[in-house]
Amino acid sequence: MKNEDLEQWDEDRYKELNTYFKVKIQGMINADPYIQELIKQENGLQLQDLIDRMSERDQLLWTEFIRLDRIKLHIDMQNHLEGRGTPYSPQRGFGGVSNDSGNEDLPW
Repeated sequence: MKNEDLEQWDEDRYKELNTYFKVKIQGMINADPYIQELIKQENGLQLQDLIDRMSERDQLLWTEFIRLDRIKLHIDMQNHLEGRGTPYSPQRGFGGVSNDSGNEDLPW
């Protein structure tokens, strides 16, 4: 990853978009009959199915979120390899806190 990509890291924006899409996707799963039907089918629901049902504006926000998520993953992996930050754990990822803890502020 290029340094200019890393310079575009914005943790506050990442958290904002992460929270937005947690709520958005949960709402789609709960309220969209098409999505509910996909869940029942053999192949199940795929992430692309959700993205395809989003508005054009949300799809642009999703692209921004994924770009930031890639930067975050790169930074987390680099910190892990260099012995900085919380070590990676299969149960907790790079964050050091279990996602099962009920903390809604944690990224996915």
